[in-house]
Amino acid sequence: MRRWVARLAGATLALWSVGGGGAAGLMDAYQAARENDPTFRAARYERDAGQYSIPIGRAGLLPNVGITGNFSQNKGERKSTRSDLTQSLDYQEQVAAIILRQPLFNYDSFVRYQQGGVQAAFSDAVFDRKEAEMAVKLSGAYFEALFSIERLALTDAEIAAYRAQRELAERRRKGGEGTVTEVAEAESRLQLARAGRADALDRLSVAMLRLESMTGKPMTPLWPLRAEFLPNGLRPASLDEWSAMAQESSPEIRSRRKSLEFASMDVDRNRAGHYPQLDFVARATRAENETISTLNQKDSINAVGVQLNIPLFAGGRVNALTDQAVANRERARAELDAAVNEVLIEVRRQFMAVETGGSKITAYERAVDASVVAVEGTMRGMKAGIRTNTDVLDAERVLFVARRDLAQARYEYLLSVLQLKAAAGVLSEKDVAEIATLLLPPV
Repeated sequence: MRRWVARLAGATLALWSVGGGGAAGLMDAYQAARENDPTFRAARYERDAGQYSIPIGRAGLLPNVGITGNFSQNKGERKSTRSDLTQSLDYQEQVAAIILRQPLFNYDSFVRYQQGGVQAAFSDAVFDRKEAEMAVKLSGAYFEALFSIERLALTDAEIAAYRAQRELAERRRKGGEGTVTEVAEAESRLQLARAGRADALDRLSVAMLRLESMTGKPMTPLWPLRAEFLPNGLRPASLDEWSAMAQESSPEIRSRRKSLEFASMDVDRNRAGHYPQLDFVARATRAENETISTLNQKDSINAVGVQLNIPLFAGGRVNALTDQAVANRERARAELDAAVNEVLIEVRRQFMAVETGGSKITAYERAVDASVVAVEGTMRGMKAGIRTNTDVLDAERVLFVARRDLAQARYEYLLSVLQLKAAAGVLSEKDVAEIATLLLPPV
C-alpha cells in the first residue's frame, strides 16, 4: 500500500512539473539556496564585515603617519613710533611637516585590539547559527512541498474512491437495494474531497513558491521520499549527551559568550580613561617665512621624542562610562544564561520530537494497514447486506486520513532530526546530504 501511494505521488509530481527542467534533489536545492537565498547572502556579508574588526582594532597599535601643510598670504604694515616710517609686511608663509606617531602605551587601543578578535569570533558564531537556520528552513520548505504533493495525490485517490462509491450507490438505488440517502452521502463526501483537492493544490503552489524563493530557480520535479523509509534512531541516544554538545557547540550560546567577553573588555577599556598614554613621536618640518621675525628665512627642523599624556579629571565622564559598561556586562551575562536555558529547552523539545516521531510513524503505518483491511472488510460486509454505504465511506475516510498523517509524520521526523542537530550546534552539510540519500529521483 505504501508503494502504491508512492507511485501515485510520483505521478502527481510528474503532472505538476510538466515543462520543468532536470530533477531537483535536496542537495541541489541546498546548494542553490547557499548561492541565491537573499537572507543567507546577507548573513554571509554580515560575517565578512565582522572579520574586518581584527585589522580595525589592530590599527590602534600601529604607527600613524601624516603630512600637514600650510600656505598663507599675509598682508600688513609696520609703523615706527620714533620716526615717520612705514614698512610693508606683505609676505607668503609656507610650512610643511611629516609626523610619525607610534603608541608605546595606550591601554584603550590595546583593549580595542582584543575586542576586534572577539567581534570577529562573534560574527562567525552568528553566521554558523544562520547557516544552520538556512539548512533547516530549506529542508522544511522542501519537505513541505513533498508533503503537499503527496497530499494532492491522496486527495485525487480519495476523489476516485468516492466517485466509485457514488456510482455504486446509484446503481444500488436503481436496483432497489440502496436509498437516495446513500447516494447523497456519497455525493457529499465526493464534493468535500474535491474542496480538499483545491486546498491541497493551493498549499502545493505556496510551498513551491516558498522553496523557489530560497533557491532562486525552479525546483521541479522534486525527489520523493523512499516508500520503505523507516527511522533508524539517534546517535547519540542520550539527551544528556545532546545537551552537553549544545552547551559546547551551540552557535547561539557561543555568540552570547562572545558578547559577554566583549562587554567585560568594555569595562577595562572605559577604565583606561584614567590611564596615562605614552607615544613615540617623530616630526620633520620645513618652513619659510613662518613669522614676522623670520622673514626671508627657511627653517628645517627634525625632532624625535616621546609624548606623555596623563588625564587628571574629565568631569566624571570616565566613571560614568565605566559604571555603564559594568551594567551592560551584567546584562550580557543574564542574556547568556537565558540563551543557555532556551537552547537546552529546544534540544529537549526536538529530542523528544524525534523519539516520539519514530513511534508515530510506526503507529501510523499499522493504522494504514489496518484501515486497508477495514475498508476491504466493510465492502464485503456491504455486499453481504450487513454493512451500509455510510460504513464504507467512513472506513475510506479513516484510511485516507491515516495515509495523510503517515506522510506528514515522516517529514516531521526528518525535519526534527535536522532541528535537533541545529540546536546542538552540530548540523553540517554532511547531515543534509545524509537526509538527501533517503530521497529517490522521480521516474
